[in-house]
Order: sequence, then structure tokens, then C-alpha cells
Amino acid sequence: MWTEWCARCHALDGSGKMQEPPITVEPLDFTDCTVASAEPDADWQLAITHGGPAVGLSSEMPAFGDTLDADQVQGFVEHIRGFCEEPGWPHGNMNFPRPIFTEKAFPENEFIVLPVMSHRSELGVTRNDVDLVALYERRLGRRGMWEVAVPLSHRSTGGASRGGIGDIELAYKHVLSADAARTRILSAGIEVALPTGSEARGLGKGTPVFEPYLAAGTVVGDTYLQAQTKVELPVDGAQASRAFVYNLYAGRDTSASPDTWTLGIELNGENGELALTPQVRKGLTKTGALGAAFGVRVPLTERREQGTRVVGYLLWEYLDPVRARP
Repeated sequence: MWTEWCARCHALDGSGKMQEPPITVEPLDFTDCTVASAEPDADWQLAITHGGPAVGLSSEMPAFGDTLDADQVQGFVEHIRGFCEEPGWPHGNMNFPRPIFTEKAFPENEFIVLPVMSHRSELGVTRNDVDLVALYERRLGRRGMWEVAVPLSHRSTGGASRGGIGDIELAYKHVLSADAARTRILSAGIEVALPTGSEARGLGKGTPVFEPYLAAGTVVGDTYLQAQTKVELPVDGAQASRAFVYNLYAGRDTSASPDTWTLGIELNGENGELALTPQVRKGLTKTGALGAAFGVRVPLTERREQGTRVVGYLLWEYLDPVRARP
């Protein structure tokens, strides 16, 4: 069936390179493992069953849902993935939706903006904080990823305001284990916070901080479970305190479409502080290249110190097409 139906556009080897292409849009190169491994099976199944427009791709990709049954569609998905001949690439089924705080175990090519806003009153003094983190992530090889995070902060206390760049963070993440059943993934990483923010203005810690962490994810039925644990180790203990950070997330999609709603909840802890963050995520395009999340972080302990925070993110998978192609 691949030879008779698909090879005329995608080529026998799945590269999409044809001497005389019968279509105007360049097909995806399935021999490129970054293409063949990153997306979950559900995305490929939608494209094969309902055609390219179902996932924001070209209308020149026809629908085969009236011809193929579910097992045959899955057979095509496995055949497509087989064009990636390099072992060791984590399977796209472990590329779970991103929580707001919990670090994903799957490596990504993404640009993310994460806003955090809080309002609280201490001893009759009103304090408003607005933090905005710009995060750039880039895959490195089969299992690695590096990232840089630039925080911008604005503090307003009792009518006095201050703002600027906080402590810039550099990080590296590596997948340690991705099981053959395609349901569990474990990664380790290290973050380094540089003392670029002014400690006197409340925008930084005044010392480098090393933050090793573990991140894991699995799926149970239709529910995604993700977890992260991290230790913050300042170089100068007099400038900043050590901290033990942990995040637990559970969520589920409302449909199989890349632009679906995802409903989730996170448990967030740092030393004695504990908070709960109910949240929703929405794919903003059919391709899933743009996504947004919104949540409210509600303190469970040390409520006065934490305050209630409005949180979220805007995400761009910059190597994927944003809009449907003709």
C-alpha cells in the first residue's frame, strides 16, 4: 500500500525527494529522525485518517479513513517511523503536554514565555509582583537539550517600584531512559543560575546557584503523570539558602487533536511551602505548534509568604509549521 499510494509523493524511502514531484508542497522527510520521532502516534493517525488539514498540514495529503481500518492506520504509522534508522530517539508518545511548573522529561525545540503575577498584603503594605521568563530550548543530538532562561521582574511595594533582569539560567537535560512500551521516560538535568540580577533590588540571589534535577513522565490510561525533583545549591550559603523543590502533575486531553484542551493540576513544593495549581492548556493551531496555558497557584502552607499567583505560558514549537499549508 505504501508503494502504490504513498511513495508517489513521499518516495519509497520516505524522504519525500522526487525527481518530478506530483504535488506543489514539499512532503515531510520521514528519514529525518527529528521529524519521525517527535510527534505522538495520535497526530499521525489523524493525518492518515482525516487528511493533512486535520493536523494543519497540506490539503494535498488525502484522507484514507474510508479505506483503512484502525489497525492498518497504525501499521502505516509504524512504517513511517521506521524510516528513522538511528536508534535511541525517544518516542513521540512520551512527548506529553507541558505543565506550567513541572519540567518535562522529553527534549524539545521550543520558545516559551512564562508570566507570573501575584498580589498580596503584608502588615498593611500592598505588594504586586510581575515576573516574565523568556525560555529558549533546543534539542542536542538524540537525547539531549540545552536551554537559556532570561527572567524579567517588576516589584511594586507600598507605591515604590523597581524592575529589571533577574538571574539568567543556563541548563542541560539528557534522557536517561525511555522504555520500549513508550509510556515512561526519565531525564536528568542541571541548571545554573548566574547572579545577573540585583540582590539589593530583590531581583537576584547574589550568588551562582547550581540546580541538579530529575524529571519523569508516564501515562496511565488517558491520564498523563509528570514529576520533577530538584535541589538548589548556592555557591555562597550566606547569600542564599539551599532548597528542595518538587512538582507533581496530572492531566488529560479532551480529544486527540493537536489543538485540544488539556485539563491538569500540579502540586508544587519548595522546602516548607506547598501550593496547588489547577490549570488548562490549549493548542492554538491545528499543527499544535502554538499553545497556551493558564492557571492559578493557590498556597496550601505559608500562605502570607507565597500569596496567590496567576500563572501561565505561551509556547511556540518553532520547527513546526504554525498554519495550515495549501
